[in-house]
Amino acid sequence: MPLVSVIVPVYNVERYIEQCARSIFEQTYPRLEIIFVNDCTPDGSIYLLKTLVTNYPARMSQSKIIDTGKNSGLTVARSIGIKKCTGDYVLCIDSDDYIEPCMVEQLTEIAITGNHDIVATPYFTNSNGSEKIIDMGDCDKFFCLNSMPIDTLHFSLWNKLINKSIIDQIPEIPNANCWEDLAMTSRAIALAKNPKAINVPLYHYRIGENANSLTSQPHEKRLHDQLTVARFVEQWFIDNNLDTKYAPFLRNMKFSAKIKFLRGPNRDFAAWKRTFPETNNGILHYRHIPLHYRLLFFMADILPTRLCQRISDAISKK
Repeated sequence: MPLVSVIVPVYNVERYIEQCARSIFEQTYPRLEIIFVNDCTPDGSIYLLKTLVTNYPARMSQSKIIDTGKNSGLTVARSIGIKKCTGDYVLCIDSDDYIEPCMVEQLTEIAITGNHDIVATPYFTNSNGSEKIIDMGDCDKFFCLNSMPIDTLHFSLWNKLINKSIIDQIPEIPNANCWEDLAMTSRAIALAKNPKAINVPLYHYRIGENANSLTSQPHEKRLHDQLTVARFVEQWFIDNNLDTKYAPFLRNMKFSAKIKFLRGPNRDFAAWKRTFPETNNGILHYRHIPLHYRLLFFMADILPTRLCQRISDAISKK
């Protein structure tokens, strides 16, 4: 029976950590290595964890808390946990979310019987007491990297059980707290043997309640992180001679990374044009982007920068 390492970065989640931890301790799968990474959380999250685990004697010896030493962000905290884990498979869980009791058992069984390096599951969104299922669509086409829409569950890390041998081949990602999942999963998918998607929701993703979530991060920070990740991932694909095979994915990723230059109150058309200019050819064919946005980007590409900026400024003042 393989050992499954569950990695949970912890920062300022006092309201949610008990539900998250209970859902892990109460898994039907017995062989777990549970690593909570304390990213110098200022609240009582760690105290709650230490108290809660005493109610689960079988899990006490399987659980550990690792300190980062200084607050470093989700990406670094998660990377520390992955480096310390010893499991055959890795499952990363966000500390404000929770999982179904059978999640580890079901995904591990599928991974073993089908010899899958990655097994992905759909999830429930939990928002203000309401719940919705986000399904996988066509499971047989889910892992087609060249046609995956960016910023979707396709690139989420927390809904995937991944073979540790795959993760060990992937260098540490840059310290970016937006698109860090994409940086990990895109490379894992490119290396994985026979990845599998199922249409049974097993993960509960909390929306809009945690002030530390990515959606609460400043616009400029998210833009910076996405550009950083796009450059980092492209270079990795080049270094591993995978850039030709996955050229459509790299093109979509780079174009999506710079979109925020033209969103928000301070649009920067000059920066948008000079960033990944090779992705501007055929803008209208980016089917994953709504048509009205494609038309905006097309006009931004063909019109002079100063004219675009003046029009944008005039609209913003109204």
